[in-house]
Amino acid sequence: MNDSARLVVIERLVPAPPRVVFEAWLDREALQRFMCGGPGVRVTRAECDPRVGGKFLIVMNVEGHDLPHHGEYVAIERYTRIVFTWRSHLAGEGSLVTLHFAEGPRGQTMLTLEHAGLDDAEIRNKHHGGWSHILTELSGVITPREAR
Repeated sequence: MNDSARLVVIERLVPAPPRVVFEAWLDREALQRFMCGGPGVRVTRAECDPRVGGKFLIVMNVEGHDLPHHGEYVAIERYTRIVFTWRSHLAGEGSLVTLHFAEGPRGQTMLTLEHAGLDDAEIRNKHHGGWSHILTELSGVITPREAR
């Protein structure tokens, strides 16, 4: 995490090829399974219009409270990069998430997530934890059938 640049950066090796991991980020059903920002958090609603200019909505239920997270797709470059705005009760307006997908060892994906525009160190720390949990969940929901 880089506090001086107002940037959260997380790298994770995901046990599936870039095509599969990329598509999971643009699939409503997959988003509903892995976009859980922490233990005990569940997604009660997921919507996405996976095209540049399209919008998405992820509603996370945290301790009985529905918290909407929404944004707009800024760039979608097949199997290499997705960029979207991110608005939530913690992030506020104006933050931007970039996902980079690269071929990793043994057919896996090296996924790099960058979340820019988070002004406060405490907010960056919370997002680092949330995104880390989401990436762990992502690795867990990709089935062996999907990974082929």
